[in-house]
Amino acid sequence: MRGFLKWCIGLLFMSYGTLYAQDSEPTNQFRFFEIKGHSGAHLYTGEKLKEALENGYGAIEVRYGWQSNNPDAWQSYFAYPAYGIGWYSGFIGNPDLLGQPGAFYGFISFPLLKPNRHQMVIEPAFGLSYDLNPYNPETNISNDAIGSRFNVYFNLNLGAKYRLNREMDLIYGLDFTHFSNGRMFKPNAGLNMWGLNLGFRYHFNAQQKRVDNAEFPQQILNVRPKPIPKQKAPSIRKSTIAVYGAGGLVQNDENSGTTKQYVTVSTMAEYMYILNAKSGFAVGLDAFYDSSLEKYFPNDNLYFFGFHGGYDLMFWKMALRFQVGSYLHQRARKYKGKFFIRPALKFHATEHLFAQIGLKTQDGFKADWIELGLGVRLW
Repeated sequence: MRGFLKWCIGLLFMSYGTLYAQDSEPTNQFRFFEIKGHSGAHLYTGEKLKEALENGYGAIEVRYGWQSNNPDAWQSYFAYPAYGIGWYSGFIGNPDLLGQPGAFYGFISFPLLKPNRHQMVIEPAFGLSYDLNPYNPETNISNDAIGSRFNVYFNLNLGAKYRLNREMDLIYGLDFTHFSNGRMFKPNAGLNMWGLNLGFRYHFNAQQKRVDNAEFPQQILNVRPKPIPKQKAPSIRKSTIAVYGAGGLVQNDENSGTTKQYVTVSTMAEYMYILNAKSGFAVGLDAFYDSSLEKYFPNDNLYFFGFHGGYDLMFWKMALRFQVGSYLHQRARKYKGKFFIRPALKFHATEHLFAQIGLKTQDGFKADWIELGLGVRLW
């Protein structure tokens, strides 16, 4: 578990891009601070926490970000997104049962429309949460949603920003927030919340203090980049073959509140067709091993096989992956249902070596296990 946390933290705080110099307008100088509040309701289908969750939730976020503006880099294919790091603090219900979670995360904000005073955005955020109060068979038996103090934090915001003046934006949106640990500890129904958010973003130029840091500066730099046309992603049309292996840890329901865990293994061989600098399509074969099945199927082989197809949204050295798959034999469908889904984040350390973290589901949308591993692109 500690190794998994360290890997995720390291990935979140890696550099977000390569710096480029231009004569017209330097890059990497446009920064911002952001603060916003959240309010909404829980999407909860259980019974034990209904009273604790009935008043909804509230939260506050603080973010530090970079506004991209390099027409010669990957950002230009996405209409110049903003990206950065953030901190979340939430009041999600009765703290004696649920705790008061915080989270550190990375985010990226993709514009949906052409630059304007009022602009729509979509913003995924991914990180690690802490200080949830997990299920305990003696002291917290009512918590049937969360089994560990540390969990994955995920947020997806469909929002907008409205330019108020030179430095300030009003920001607002409708968002979905999810906490879970991917069945590493049971129970793992997870906490799901949706609601509204509202806040402000303050823009500044990181070079201002170097150019003129006087109390009443004579030279004032722009705090926002000048409008730049979006670039078309260059065509690549290339085929690649890769292999990937990942490990994970899971619990069964009867292990709730204990440290007993089982090993899982995921491997795949995958063909990908890279259409252009931002889009790729993948198909592959999977082999899985889940030692937790021995409890329920003591006489069966714990290996099973499947196949998948999916789409990659590529940016910088990373890719957001979404895959759907099924199994090659009835025994696997007896274990895991008819199909699985795999959302994942891939990071290319080199041209041929990559790391990937993802969630494999079972029987549709129910978490099966977190996959954390390494892969090699053969060609």
